[in-house]
Amino acid sequence: MKYTIKKLAELAGVSTCTLRYYDQIGLLKPEEVNKSNYRIYDEKNVNKLQQIMFYRALGFSLKKNKQLMKDPNFSGIEALNEQRRLLLARQAQI
Repeated sequence: MKYTIKKLAELAGVSTCTLRYYDQIGLLKPEEVNKSNYRIYDEKNVNKLQQIMFYRALGFSLKKNKQLMKDPNFSGIEALNEQRRLLLARQAQI
């Protein structure tokens, strides 16, 4: 299935500005840009956006998100363990 930027934004509950920004910083590139300069996203992009949003909800920065996505040895479990360590460290400070 293909999505325009507007449809994907509605589906994910984010703004089109957010999606444009993610494109600009190389975090979420559209599958294609058509003749009218519309960004077109596919299911792979939807899944990647869900990952981005999940890690954002856990407190990962966009920079860290980008590093995780580009790492060929990326492990979701390791990322969650790292976040758990950070949360425990924060809790200890309180």
